[in-house]
Amino acid sequence: MEHLTATVREVIHETSTTFLVRLALPEPLVFKPGQYVMVQIDDEHVKPYSIASPPSEKAYIEFCIRRVEGGYVSSYMYNLKPNQRLKLMGPVGSFVLREVTTDIVFLATGTGISSLKGMIDTIFERGTEKEIWLFFGNRTEDEIIYREHFEELAKQHKNFHFIPCLSRASDIWKGERGYAQDVMKKHLANPKEKDVYICGVAAMVEQAAGVCKAMGFRNVYFEKYV
Repeated sequence: MEHLTATVREVIHETSTTFLVRLALPEPLVFKPGQYVMVQIDDEHVKPYSIASPPSEKAYIEFCIRRVEGGYVSSYMYNLKPNQRLKLMGPVGSFVLREVTTDIVFLATGTGISSLKGMIDTIFERGTEKEIWLFFGNRTEDEIIYREHFEELAKQHKNFHFIPCLSRASDIWKGERGYAQDVMKKHLANPKEKDVYICGVAAMVEQAAGVCKAMGFRNVYFEKYV
C-alpha cells in the first residue's frame, strides 16, 4: 500500500448532510473506478474514503462525506482548509468497475454513491451503447448527492437512466418513493442479462444483494459501508 501526502484544494458544501473534499497529489493517482484510500487523521483515527472522481481527473481526487453530528473524523474533514496536508494510503479495494459487456444497474444509498460515481463517469467517458441505470436512495430531496451531475449526464446520454428514490419524500415530490431496491424491481426487465453494482450501508447492501440474486442478475457486485 503506497503512502501519499495530499494537499487540500477545497471543501464544498454538497447537500444538507454531505460535503466534498478535493485533494491534490504530487502526481496523479493511478487507481481503478470504485477503489478507496485510507486517510490518517492521527495515530488513533484512520478512515477509508471511496474516490468519487474518475481516474481521468488528474487535478485532484474527491471524497463525498456525510457530516455526522459530534463525529470526530467527519468534523475534522469538514473543517479542512486549503493547502492543509493529509496523509493517505492506497489505493485499495476490489470493488471496481469490470469490462462493460452488458447492461448495468447501479444501486446506492447515501454516500455509497461515492464508489459508483467514478464508475458511471468512466463508462460514459469511454462510451457505451449499453443501458445504464442508477437507482439512488436517500431520505429527502435535499439529500440527493450529485443530483445536478447525474441529471446532466442523463440529458447527454439517452441510455443513462437516473432514478432517485426517497424514503421520506415530501408531498410535492413527483419522483419515486420508497427504497431503491424496491423501486428497481418496478423498472427492470430481463435481469439475467444485466450486471448490478450495489453500495451503501451494510443492512441495505445485504438486503439489496439478496433481492438481486433472487431476481437472477448475471453478476452481483457489492461493497458495504460501515
